[in-house]
Amino acid sequence: MLPPLFRIAFRNVLRNRRRSLITFSAVFLALGIMVSIRGFLNGLQATIRESVVLGQTGALQVHRKGFLKSVNASLDQVIPSDEAFLRKITAVSGVKAATARIMFGGMANANDTSAAAMFTAIDPVQELIVCPRRNEMIYRGKNLKESSPIAAILSPELASSLGIKLGQRATILTSDRDGVMNALDFDFTGQYGQPGLPLPDKKLGFVPLAFAQQLLRMEGKATEIAIALHRFEDAERIKPILQEALGPEYEVATWHDVAAYIDDAIATQNFILNLIAGVFLFVALLGIANTMLMSVLERTREIGTMMSVGVRRRQILTLFLLEASLLGLAGGILGALVGGSFVLYYGHSGMLLPIPEMPVPLHIFPTISASYILFILSLAAGGAALAALWPSIRASRMRPVEALSSV
Repeated sequence: MLPPLFRIAFRNVLRNRRRSLITFSAVFLALGIMVSIRGFLNGLQATIRESVVLGQTGALQVHRKGFLKSVNASLDQVIPSDEAFLRKITAVSGVKAATARIMFGGMANANDTSAAAMFTAIDPVQELIVCPRRNEMIYRGKNLKESSPIAAILSPELASSLGIKLGQRATILTSDRDGVMNALDFDFTGQYGQPGLPLPDKKLGFVPLAFAQQLLRMEGKATEIAIALHRFEDAERIKPILQEALGPEYEVATWHDVAAYIDDAIATQNFILNLIAGVFLFVALLGIANTMLMSVLERTREIGTMMSVGVRRRQILTLFLLEASLLGLAGGILGALVGGSFVLYYGHSGMLLPIPEMPVPLHIFPTISASYILFILSLAAGGAALAALWPSIRASRMRPVEALSSV
């Protein structure tokens, strides 16, 4: 059986249904929007993380110690890329696969035109195991796995600078580890990205690992090992284990370390969302404060009567706080149910988000955690009680004689 004060509070909420409905609707809309946006943003952030990890960085990376802090000494800090070294990495529990890469700069030349560019050498087969989404950004031509051993994929900016089209041949000129110039021809077989799409370095290219090792005279060597995990969320846990297995001459980095801009972007998104959610909730709670103040003014004689028959001031205070909490909690529950239904539906079916100038739209699966639902419900009920605190205190401090004589 419900406590008497709770029954009275529930009856009072239903007494003025129009006003209660308006206040209820404000809380319902605020929490429904909060849950929907939070669920959508969770899905968007998960998609972004997966795109970076599964399409670019891998969950973990191994470099020679000091590599990430260096600027121009990349070819002086090589690591083994032979099968024995890769097996040592994949032997660690939780590691799914590993692939070698080489990052180097050089001059690309075609049609008597040269352009400086950054190149990434990848294993055409192993790269797609570690980063299965790598080929999603190739929107014209063939990927390296489908092409010849001297193929190259270029960004549109680099191809435009050289004045070459798909199928034409160009040359890479660069210095090897010993500083000796070397050059090799390559076939332009695929285009990476799209014109106008912002890239970290617009003039870039991808070549097969064996091609780069021959060009740079780095057989059996690489500058980076990218690693796939069975669960990329385990990167922080596996990092020290892999570090211990490889020894102090190498450094293991997570995708957070090499793509810190993603965490920064997510933090900014969360800040903006919290700001918007705070505005919605503030407006809703302002409505509750107004409703409770009007209720106190209209029920002055009723409050005086209650006090004259022995109802204590703290019980009056508790009564009005309960009424406000009921309004906040009821609106919050329905809002969370509606917003949660939206998240649940699209979390199962997914939703496509087209991005201008992107070759493929983002496939987003909204998600929401039970802890977030409980948090906002507590916030709605607690915030409603806080918003009603001053009207409730005012009601509890009335003098019975003055309240009874109020017209």
